[in-house]
Amino acid sequence: MHLTKHFFMKKIILLAIAGAIALSAWFIYNSKRVVIPPIDKTKSEIGWSGKSITDTHTGKIQLSKAELRFENDVLIGGMFEADMKSITVTDITEPEENQKLVSHISDADFFEVEKYPVATFTMTAAKPLGNDAYEVSGNMKIKDKEHPISFKTQITKTEHGKNASATVSIDRTKYGIEYGAQGKPGSEKDWFILNDFLLQINIVVAGV
Repeated sequence: MHLTKHFFMKKIILLAIAGAIALSAWFIYNSKRVVIPPIDKTKSEIGWSGKSITDTHTGKIQLSKAELRFENDVLIGGMFEADMKSITVTDITEPEENQKLVSHISDADFFEVEKYPVATFTMTAAKPLGNDAYEVSGNMKIKDKEHPISFKTQITKTEHGKNASATVSIDRTKYGIEYGAQGKPGSEKDWFILNDFLLQINIVVAGV
């Protein structure tokens, strides 16, 4: 009887130790586990704006895919792919003039979307700056030309997930888009389009 009780107590202790080890392993796994939450593409988008010396045009581009990776609730990587065929113009209300500009920025003078239907950004590093802000570095690929860029990204927690937002300045001439640049085809002596255009990126993820 005494031996049976001793064996039973030893078994309980061994089970408790095994449970503690398993629980510790679970915590370690989850603290290091990479989480890739689903993207809400209906709310995610890219806004764009470009300026000449006389006016500004704005529009939107839809995301065909995107990904943000978190480890222990810290941003560690990600990417997005812009559907260049989805480009719209939002500052021109007259339908014919609106479509004229959409067609122009979609043709060979600018993004040549039939030949290059997507533009991509792939993150290579994310440096935490505090308060859920990051200095993000990576490679931007437009018209099959790839260049490194860096920009600040702010992660905002919401009721249903997180938003990653950033304003990114792109020098279009690095990607072979020179139409209207000073001294290039399409420009004039006293009129040209600025080399830099802005992207307002907003990626919405759920479940983190």
